[in-house]
Amino acid sequence: MRRFAKFWRESASLIVLARDGSKCRADVINCNYKVLVLERPARTSFMPNAVVFPGGAFDKQDSAFAWNTLLPATKTKPLTEVSGPRSFIFDSDSPQQLDRNISLRLCAIRETFEELGILLAKRFDESNRTGYGTVVKCDLPDIICWQKNIHEGLEQFRQLCDRMKIVPDVLNLYEWSTWITPTILHKKRFETAFYLIALDTLPDVVPESTEVKQYFWDTPRNLLEAHDADRIWLSPPQAYELKRLSYLEDIDQVVEFARTKRFAKGTTPLCPVAFTASDGVVLALPGDSLYPANYDYVTEHSNANQYVHQTMEELRQNASLLHRLELVGKLHAKGFYQNQPALDEHLHLMGNNGQLVK
Repeated sequence: MRRFAKFWRESASLIVLARDGSKCRADVINCNYKVLVLERPARTSFMPNAVVFPGGAFDKQDSAFAWNTLLPATKTKPLTEVSGPRSFIFDSDSPQQLDRNISLRLCAIRETFEELGILLAKRFDESNRTGYGTVVKCDLPDIICWQKNIHEGLEQFRQLCDRMKIVPDVLNLYEWSTWITPTILHKKRFETAFYLIALDTLPDVVPESTEVKQYFWDTPRNLLEAHDADRIWLSPPQAYELKRLSYLEDIDQVVEFARTKRFAKGTTPLCPVAFTASDGVVLALPGDSLYPANYDYVTEHSNANQYVHQTMEELRQNASLLHRLELVGKLHAKGFYQNQPALDEHLHLMGNNGQLVK
């Protein structure tokens, strides 16, 4: 059994960026890309009505060793040579399974197709623009049936790739972050590997009706403003990732950062620890003064309610180190704080990126 298997499931999520029309620089047209998000149906068992990035649970088909014939190790080796922190989700069960750095990318690509009909792949004879992903138009007349059948396990994603003679574009999925559902949601927890891919044009979208209430493209800043105004609800990981993306308005800059500055740096798992204040909930993240030392990711800490007579602002003023989200209502992020360097040479939550993205 995999470590922590009894505490949470594993999944992958994909932050899809696409250039929006003009190829002018961002300082001319403000933000020159949009992010793809979808709203979960109300009947969904986990995070109903949340606006999220495409993604879903890891499936055994994602780790099938047979993928090596399409994705030989000679091509995928750079994705497996990570020098930085590795969370539990990247541990392989068996040498007879595909390397987790590959299979989790396949999971993210498969789920994006299941939910939104976008095939992040390329024909055998196609080449990518450096750093950007490719989308293959699914010209099969029964694309919706393929989406549904793959989701329900009646067909395998590999079968679709074989039929269309395409290769999943794993090389242009950049490892971005790893999130673990906090213990306050102990009934259904996930560890999720987040990846990022950039596209040079907006692709066609075919939403799967049982998994997607609606989808839309918008800039990180606009999505955060809609969340702040209660027009949409972003779960904390989505709000966090959009916040730190919001400081980069040029998609070429994002790609350059992901491809050269961040590549193979690894990801420290982000498992929020919740503290109740008089006016909301503080989600402490690694490095914050409130974050437990040597946290084991499964223990519900005993002092979660010791600050109920203090406001979130008072807790903030009394902390020397900040890396936290402040929530009101139902997990609604209203405050973002970080007064120390970003983990793993990543983007800073407050935009203090210095020379990192230049």
